[in-house]
Amino acid sequence: MIFFIECLVACIFFTLMIRLATWKQQVAFTNDYPPVVTDKLRDKGLIAPKPPARKKDYIRKAVAMVVFALLFALVLRHVNGLDSFLPAALTAYGLWLVVDWYDFAVMDVLLAPFDKFYRLSGVSAFEPSAVKFHFIHSVYGMVLGLPVAVVAGLLVTLL
Repeated sequence: MIFFIECLVACIFFTLMIRLATWKQQVAFTNDYPPVVTDKLRDKGLIAPKPPARKKDYIRKAVAMVVFALLFALVLRHVNGLDSFLPAALTAYGLWLVVDWYDFAVMDVLLAPFDKFYRLSGVSAFEPSAVKFHFIHSVYGMVLGLPVAVVAGLLVTLL
């Protein structure tokens, strides 16, 4: 039951992080949209003709990974009472996977019809190429979760 609650809280926290990051400048996440969307927005002159630098994306994602590793470690140590590496790393990775799948299924697909960029582009959120783009990036997210889980497991042993 506690894992379910932790998953729910992690998804809410993730959603808040995304909303806060896009509060004033949704264009910062342009690289997180499928080319079928961004190409149409560029054709309409609604976003810059040149995509934003990937360096900012990498920095943003690295900061998020560190924040999640630290939060996972704190929760796993003080709420779950874990004190060894393997259970902490596995639980942290489980939390990461739930948030990753939530991001893909809910944020990127189910809520996309309400997204400003999708509406302006006229592209359906269920366009196969858009869903494939988000699915592939979700798989990348699963891989990125591995070092986060290792760091969270290490932090749990150090706390």
